[in-house]
Amino acid sequence: MSQTATKDLKTLLECDTAAAGEPACVQQFISNFGKRAWRRPLSAQEAARLLSVFTTARATLALDVSVQLVLQTLLDSPQFLYMLEPADPKLAATPASVVPLDSWQVATRLSYYLTGSLPDSLLFAEAEKGALTTPDQVAVQARRLLALPRARDRISLFFTEWLKLRNIDTLQKDATLYPNYSLALGPMMRTQVQLFATSVILDGPGTEADLLTASYTFMNKDLAPFYGVPAPAASGFTRVELDPTKRAGLITQVGVMATLGHENQTDPVHRGKFVRERLLCEPVRPPPPNANITPPVVDTTATTRVRFTQHRADPACSACHQLMDPIGLGFEHYDSVGVWRDTDNGQPVDATGQINGSDVAGPFNGAIELSKKLANSQEVKDCFVQTWFTFAHGRSVTQADLGNLAVVSKAFADHSFQISELLVAMTQTKSFLSELVPDPNPPPAAGSANGSGGAQ
Repeated sequence: MSQTATKDLKTLLECDTAAAGEPACVQQFISNFGKRAWRRPLSAQEAARLLSVFTTARATLALDVSVQLVLQTLLDSPQFLYMLEPADPKLAATPASVVPLDSWQVATRLSYYLTGSLPDSLLFAEAEKGALTTPDQVAVQARRLLALPRARDRISLFFTEWLKLRNIDTLQKDATLYPNYSLALGPMMRTQVQLFATSVILDGPGTEADLLTASYTFMNKDLAPFYGVPAPAASGFTRVELDPTKRAGLITQVGVMATLGHENQTDPVHRGKFVRERLLCEPVRPPPPNANITPPVVDTTATTRVRFTQHRADPACSACHQLMDPIGLGFEHYDSVGVWRDTDNGQPVDATGQINGSDVAGPFNGAIELSKKLANSQEVKDCFVQTWFTFAHGRSVTQADLGNLAVVSKAFADHSFQISELLVAMTQTKSFLSELVPDPNPPPAAGSANGSGGAQ
């Protein structure tokens, strides 16, 4: 890459070495390019070290090769490869205190959170002016970034990870049972979910309830048969209204249902586990070591509901399966590839279900009723906030984050649960705009005279 970049040195350096001199041009390049690569101005010491890389190389090597080494040093550095945002310890009022990030650090954190890449020129300009020091200034830029095409890619990534759609490209199904399914459909199914989610959030109406209950999606000719609708006349993906008695929001999209289906049958356990863990943020304990986790053998004389009763009958498994299976059985109208069905092995589908241990606990009939229940759940809203918090910060939620989560949840509610406002609210918290400066002299560990914690 560095060889390609240095083919036109005058353009790369933005300087004429013949007129200004090589050291001056390279020094200017280090300052300008380094600021973008490291997302902040370089210190005098950093710039001097990089210039020394050039001068040392230039003593024996050609100009372009010497510049290549500078470029490689910049791009191989931790400052480029990692988001390093150490707070300035000189600003710490006391040891181990929270210090606000500067405008350059906020610009980096904001841009990677909402666009997945380095700040654009406008955000760099705000950082240069020191104009990202208040929550209001950050909110203005957050809303601007959400209007960029890159924000759609970033939101798409969130839903790909949240809904576990990464492996859909290699999702295998029984070709005899599902002859219309092929591996080529996987990327289309993921794109469909992404288009739906970004449309709800950025094109409106944009609430968490719409995400769970809207009766439309984006369709192409290859996916239309899976929904039982005519293929769109236009090429590519087109918005299509669906039967609201059969489809509602995210969780009835064929890609989600196919991902949560076995190769040759539906999977009420993992469909219920998905709702419990992904939408309610309630982790289910792993099965005991001696548990038989093999799906029931397909029996053409029995429905899925009948075959999966063994999980709730086994005392070692029943406690957890009572949390999952009664939810997952509510999806029985969707076969293993997400196609609607009215019968299961010749018998009418029974899609009645039950949510246990939740603020919307109670019976429901089918995924449409379930989606409406979940849309009215405060636990689901809190889980959605927590999941976005994890995505925005790149780490798990800790006890210390509870106050920040409360701030975001209140803003979410105050804006009628508009998801775009949730994304902006995430940038207004102390955890987003500040960093903890570690105590340089931590107290000795308990029971250790020298702080090592080891036996003496």
